[in-house]
Amino acid sequence: MSPLRATVFSPVVMLALLPGRAEAFCGAFVGDPDDTMSNTSSQVILARDGTTTTLTVVMDYTGSAEEFAILLPVPEVLGKDDVQSLDRTLVEWIGAYTTPRQVVYTCDTVFATSDATPVAGCGLGFGCMSSYDLENAAFKDAADTGVRVENSFTEYGYEFVVLSAEESGSLYTWLDNNGFSVPAGGETVLQDYIDSGTYFLAAKVALSKVEMVDGWLPPIQLSYQSDLFGLPIRIGTISATGPQDVVIYTLTSVETGGQVSITNYPELSLPNECTWSGSDFGTFYNEHFAAAHEAQGAGWVKEYGWDLEPTAAATGYHCDPCTATPAAPTADGTFGAFGLPSRSAYITRLHARYSPEQATTDLVFAESGILRARDQLKYIDPLPELESLFPDCDAGWAENPGSCPVDPEPRDTGLLWLALGGSLGTALALRRKRR
Repeated sequence: MSPLRATVFSPVVMLALLPGRAEAFCGAFVGDPDDTMSNTSSQVILARDGTTTTLTVVMDYTGSAEEFAILLPVPEVLGKDDVQSLDRTLVEWIGAYTTPRQVVYTCDTVFATSDATPVAGCGLGFGCMSSYDLENAAFKDAADTGVRVENSFTEYGYEFVVLSAEESGSLYTWLDNNGFSVPAGGETVLQDYIDSGTYFLAAKVALSKVEMVDGWLPPIQLSYQSDLFGLPIRIGTISATGPQDVVIYTLTSVETGGQVSITNYPELSLPNECTWSGSDFGTFYNEHFAAAHEAQGAGWVKEYGWDLEPTAAATGYHCDPCTATPAAPTADGTFGAFGLPSRSAYITRLHARYSPEQATTDLVFAESGILRARDQLKYIDPLPELESLFPDCDAGWAENPGSCPVDPEPRDTGLLWLALGGSLGTALALRRKRR
């Protein structure tokens, strides 16, 4: 069994302060600071086909603000045809399919392969920013301040406006005049985006107009052309007071793209394919990830990398082990060129962490061209007879290890998996087959 690794990606920057966990994405929320808004789970998928990028963002929302907005850097002027939505279950499936694994092995199952059973997925956390009096605010040019409305349109209940600006002070003024409030201190960051030729997409959300499902806002999917394969994260540090986390799912061509890596931040070293101990797997993993960031600085981990190719029986995608049903749900919507479940793709899950001071540049990604690679983070519940096969994640190899029989009996046994994320306490028994 090969060691498992992983990757992460973030497309929208958040300017709201989140209690508890620090989360980030490639956009900024703007609005009245007196409103209460919160977000506990968000998911981001980045599909790359040539120079075409399709960015999908899904966010939940609770709070007192009936209206708020998201400010997102984009590389070109987007139009109505560049904005889509899709069924959220497709995104939930990707989160569950790629989550780090907690596994219980026995001597009979340790070298076996698994059939699949679905488990709960996990997601990213995004924040929300409120705005005030947006219902009556009309987006308008502010030529005297150097801000121009390049385009505006309404889709899926969102009111979108694409802005260009000459300098960040004028952008602050325009946002304030149109009912948005951005935390002070972000002028330098916004100016860097302006100097690079970046546009800004403002998405106004009025809860009376958007169709929320179980507390989730309609997914936003943007398609644009860019030679750069990247994700803006600096804008999300404007109001951040501590470390920021970003989880990104990338979809690339199984024929030419392969695994994706972050090129301008170092890859963190994290224990993997070892036995863990403790009372809660989520706590164990989060503590080790935090320790890696504290010791090694800003960086990322590849949590999953696998080619999504149909099984021989065409009943779904191959995975071993499976933390979600192998078959992607049949739902409305696609991820750009990758219309799961109808088309194969290579999926990489990247998880990055950085402090506001460490986020000196936005994330830049590269398709490695490494095809058919299969990487996943896996942690095994400890058993004495497994000590000669797996080290302890913290203590290393046992001095006097127990061991499995040379040829364990080929009988069916149970294999227990726990998904890191949404429902860490959910355990599902999986049947195992001998290779």
